[in-house]
Amino acid sequence: MVEWTPDAGALYERVHQQYVGGARKLEALINELIGEEEGINYLSATARAKDPESFLAKASKPHPDDPTRLKYDDPLNQITDLVAARVITFLVEAVDRVCEVIEAEFEIVEHTDMGAHTRAQGVFGYASKHYLVRLNEHRRELPEYAVLKNLVMEIQIRTAVQHAWAEFEHDIRYKLDIPPDRKPEFDRRFLLAAALMELADNEFTEIDRLYRELAASASDKAPVDLTTSTLTTYLTRRYPDAPHAKTTHYAWILGVLHRLGVTTEEQLTELLRGIDSEAVQAAMTHRAPAGTVRRLDDDLLAAKGPAYLELFPDEERRQKILRGRLKALTRAGIIQS
Repeated sequence: MVEWTPDAGALYERVHQQYVGGARKLEALINELIGEEEGINYLSATARAKDPESFLAKASKPHPDDPTRLKYDDPLNQITDLVAARVITFLVEAVDRVCEVIEAEFEIVEHTDMGAHTRAQGVFGYASKHYLVRLNEHRRELPEYAVLKNLVMEIQIRTAVQHAWAEFEHDIRYKLDIPPDRKPEFDRRFLLAAALMELADNEFTEIDRLYRELAASASDKAPVDLTTSTLTTYLTRRYPDAPHAKTTHYAWILGVLHRLGVTTEEQLTELLRGIDSEAVQAAMTHRAPAGTVRRLDDDLLAAKGPAYLELFPDEERRQKILRGRLKALTRAGIIQS
């Protein structure tokens, strides 16, 4: 067995804080892309830098075909999870929407669909989407992303159910020395849990479908005050094919409506009267299907025009985004210049 020299480990320990800063940048970027810009409903998006101890352990692994040499000749450049992110969603459809954003916003080095792999084997199991990515060409030139400029990073996307299974399975399989005679028992139970995991994800999707169906059939004739709950139902009814947004986003758009003096469903319906929401979406350049809150945000912009920007006087970034959307609506003839 070859002995590992600590040179790369010592170097990584010296530069570790740079990768910690890079992880913060990646985490903020992903949250901005899937949350602020696309309005996808997700549980969390976090990133971390590999700690020096884990780096040394991975860099010291022997080559699988030749135990006399190390797996990595240049671990600082060959190990691909020095900075890694994980996005956890509630529904499977949100996993697909996050993947669309990742594929549009990053340079994809490698993509592994773990669910497709397990299905091809005719078994149940982990269904996460794994990406190795680099920053796109534009962001590589921005000084704020200098630490990530040439780095290959890992991004995993999975549902909360898949996440729970994966974390528990990892703790048991890789941290516990299971005797060979007990291994089949553990394998069988993990397989059963994986089947239940797939069933749970499918049932959550079906519950979401039933909720949309119920919301669509609800009457909107009686005057109803807008709350986060009634607004959620209203938007589900107005945009039946749009994915749900994060709970915090409904509270945010409710605050926007209050600034517009809109406090009831009747007032909101009147404000949006004459707005062709499908035409508004056709004018936009959203990478993934817009969620309910983003649909309302776009329709409010179409209804109020430049005056809508005045609601956000101190939000420079949002002003920039809205100006871009305003130009799109003007080009499409929805708003007159």
